[in-house]
Amino acid sequence: MANEIFIDWLSISQLHTETEQFHPIIAGGIMVEYDAIGNARYERVRAATFPGSHETSLRIKSDGKHISLSGNVGRFSRKDNLFNLGWSQTLQKANRIMLARGLPAFKAARIPTAIGESQSFGARVSRLDITCNFATGSESQARALIRWLANRSVSRMKKGRAGDESVWWVNTRHMLKAYIKHIEMQKHGCSEDDPVYQWCKEQGVVRVEIELKRRLLSDEGLRNLENITQEKLEQVFHEETEIFRQVDRSDEPDILDAIPSKSRIYAAAWFAGQDLVNLASQATLYRHAKILREYGIDIMEPRNIEQFPVKVQIVDLKPLSMPDWYTLEDEKPRLKAVGE
Repeated sequence: MANEIFIDWLSISQLHTETEQFHPIIAGGIMVEYDAIGNARYERVRAATFPGSHETSLRIKSDGKHISLSGNVGRFSRKDNLFNLGWSQTLQKANRIMLARGLPAFKAARIPTAIGESQSFGARVSRLDITCNFATGSESQARALIRWLANRSVSRMKKGRAGDESVWWVNTRHMLKAYIKHIEMQKHGCSEDDPVYQWCKEQGVVRVEIELKRRLLSDEGLRNLENITQEKLEQVFHEETEIFRQVDRSDEPDILDAIPSKSRIYAAAWFAGQDLVNLASQATLYRHAKILREYGIDIMEPRNIEQFPVKVQIVDLKPLSMPDWYTLEDEKPRLKAVGE
């Protein structure tokens, strides 16, 4: 369904060398570093901030040739971002904003080379956040889901949490986070009598976001504008949120029988709530933890005695569709830069 997986942040830039024309200069300042005798060694143009309504803003920069935009484009001049725009809509809105400032739109461009191949000279993306909402049924269910997720480990990612309100995993490639949406809205000043806030609380909405950093975008071939599609982004989202589809088998009575004998003692001790640090060396525990994760057991996390009330909601969580009463329309952007 439309608008289930959407864009919550876009950082994009393009170097325009196709003509001698210089585009308007837009900057919030210039940072210059000097050497010991006063010669400028390094200059950097700082982006200008363009505010919209509802305390939203975007960052735009142009030195005449290199032009960039960064921010939550779909959220710009809208009251909230419970639901947001898909990839094509986000790019279209970004280009409307750029054109309104006399700047060129971000485009894809490939130029043939002498050896018969082609090289990209179009816009490049350095950060892209993709997001989806899930309904758990109530605030208590949402909190239980966050606690359940907090006991999951993601390979090669560092985990953090804030009580039973949010949990995140991060590395140099991307960041995955899940949090209770109505609590996040309240922290950002949303009133408790706001209909969107009330709906999120009643539905027990949990927001799941993936921040795709430069490294992951490069690995997935998504740095160049011409390679990005909604379908590819949805595929990345599903791959990176596999944790939501991992079945927790730790309460199955026959699970020990299926575990290899050498790892069984560690699983049994974990079920009993014992501190495994006293049973073996760290290297041994890591080795058996890798095996046991294939059975839905993570002995590197404290045993979670509390069982999630309705486990099928963990295994089969479905994206939350946008209700008919919700609108994606934004107010007319205020395109005057701060300080202008």
